[in-house]
Amino acid sequence: MAFKQSMLAVAVLVAVSGTTSAATVQQVVADNLAENPDVARAIETYRAVVKEVDQAKAGYYPTVDATLGYGYEWTDKDQGVQDVELNRREAHLNINQMLFDGFATPSEVKRQRARMASAEAEATDTAENYALQAARAYLELLRRDQLVKLAKETLYNHVKIYDQIKRRSESGLGTLASIQQAEGRLALAEVNTLAAENNLLDARANYQRVVGQEPPAELEQLMDDALPIPGSFEEALAAANENHPVVGIAQNDVEATYAQRDAAKSRMYPRLDLEVERRWDENLDGIEGDDEDLTAMLRLRYNLFNGGADKARIRQTEYQIGEAQQVQRDSMRQIKQSLELSWNAYEILGRQIEHLQQHVDSSEQTRNSYQKQFDIGQRSLLDLLDTENEVFTAKNQLAEAQLDQQIAKLRILNGMGGLLSAMNIQLPLEESSTMTADAAEMQEEPAMQEEAPAEKSS
Repeated sequence: MAFKQSMLAVAVLVAVSGTTSAATVQQVVADNLAENPDVARAIETYRAVVKEVDQAKAGYYPTVDATLGYGYEWTDKDQGVQDVELNRREAHLNINQMLFDGFATPSEVKRQRARMASAEAEATDTAENYALQAARAYLELLRRDQLVKLAKETLYNHVKIYDQIKRRSESGLGTLASIQQAEGRLALAEVNTLAAENNLLDARANYQRVVGQEPPAELEQLMDDALPIPGSFEEALAAANENHPVVGIAQNDVEATYAQRDAAKSRMYPRLDLEVERRWDENLDGIEGDDEDLTAMLRLRYNLFNGGADKARIRQTEYQIGEAQQVQRDSMRQIKQSLELSWNAYEILGRQIEHLQQHVDSSEQTRNSYQKQFDIGQRSLLDLLDTENEVFTAKNQLAEAQLDQQIAKLRILNGMGGLLSAMNIQLPLEESSTMTADAAEMQEEPAMQEEAPAEKSS
């Protein structure tokens, strides 16, 4: 009965492996990156901020306003116009061009460009993290698939041992205790196989949650030469300090707060506008007939007092600069810590794998020797079963360490901000060329004046 159950378990495990298609971890990430909700949200956020840059740039351009009016007017004046009722008509066209606003507009443009660069870095970081999660889900599925195969192999070997003991017993050479012992170990192998299969199903469910698609039927190992990493931790850290998107987020947030402070200082300056107005009125102020005029004026506006709000606003932005700088320092520390942990894990696992491989080779040699000695009666059944379990444990540990090292490599690339680049995957921002042009324009703009004018009571 136990033999039939074991063979049925083996058959079920063989059926678990599909034969529909195969895909590498890079293909999985590339095919599903843009479909991930978090990545798609970050991309849409970036595109929205791009339009905020366009809104800020609108401050450089003139505004054109048209006003139409029609209604009733009653007029009573001392200069001979008394109790006049007319139907009043108005048509105004006003053109206003800002000539100087205390650098408020260029400061706002600079702030929005910094926010755009930060949003792009945020989208890249989200995509990097998705790539890591998807790749880990892929490798975890690969791990569980390998462990199922190892459990199946061990189950098959226990079936052979059980069959051998049973035939010995039927021929009068074996004992009842040997059969019972073999049955117990066989039952444990079946339990281990079912547990491995359950873990595989859990890994498949996690893969579907993270990636958003059914896993491929065939999984490919991550080759040692794929996704290369730097030769030293120092090189990896230097790359992280230069390329990690979180560094870009923090730096651009600092730049945005500086621009916000400059915009706040603009309230300390007067504002100068060129205003052109054309009016076509009729029946105005109790006088029948047309009333038209055209004005072209330079108008200077300067707030003299508003309760100290402007100075308070400047101080607020200076504190916000300090806050952003502290966030930047904390981000750098976290990046270094995460990268160092990943690097240490990668190196230690590499050394462990050498010893684990030796353990597997020695365990297999011992098992084969024990099998021959058992056949001629020099080894007990317990010795043979123990060596079989040791081989199973050694192979499991080796498979775990190999997959953990591959995951550590992915974590290193992610910690450097270069996982997508290593996979040759580009984030579909579509508006990145606009950002590049804006960055070039920003380099050409003159430095904004930071000195305040004569002291103003705000």
